Amino acid sequence: MNISQKIKNAREAKNLTQLELAKSSGVSLDSIKRYETKESNITIHNLIKIAKVLDIDLNYFANVPKLSLSLSSKMSLSQDKYVPKLENQQEALSDDMINIPFFENVRASAGSGAYNDEESTQALGLSKSFLRECFGLYSFINLSVILGQGDSMTPTLPENCYLLIQQGEVAEGEICVTRIEDELYVKRLQKRPKLKLLSDNKAYEPINLEGENFEILGRVVGYFKKTTL
Repeated sequence: MNISQKIKNAREAKNLTQLELAKSSGVSLDSIKRYETKESNITIHNLIKIAKVLDIDLNYFANVPKLSLSLSSKMSLSQDKYVPKLENQQEALSDDMINIPFFENVRASAGSGAYNDEESTQALGLSKSFLRECFGLYSFINLSVILGQGDSMTPTLPENCYLLIQQGEVAEGEICVTRIEDELYVKRLQKRPKLKLLSDNKAYEPINLEGENFEILGRVVGYFKKTTL
């Protein structure tokens, strides 16, 4: 089912007319009509407004089972403040899905884990367009999802959220997953003047990587909040 049909079904389930939805959400009536007839792409800003009035989770539109997408200005974990558009989202959700390995038993930041050796028994289905527009991704290889624990990266990352990881190079200042001995940490990478892992929560001390047996596994490109269906 595409986004247009989902909006219409949810609106009718709330016994709202298109005009009533427009007035309550602040989205123009013409836009509501276009969204329901696939004549216009919907921005995430308007999708959030509509979802709030219809009292439904954005997860309903994204087709992500058991996970709630955290759609915010920090979604791509950068300093950019923009509102992405879900261009071609109707087609993408049905025609452009990819399966991302979900390592349910791998934890980062607190506790041990063997990220490279774990077998994934689950996969999350997400569209490339959704990943591109919401997380700023243009490469869809080497993606995986693990669980982040602890509050060392608040407020950027909420406690006990799922982390979308892309294995590969990590730039200065990006949030990464790093293995030190047999433990995994999710921290912000500092390369100069010394190689360190930094917490966004200033209550935690930096971790000096010099002299440690470590491996930087990849960067955190976004996160999902847990939800109960």
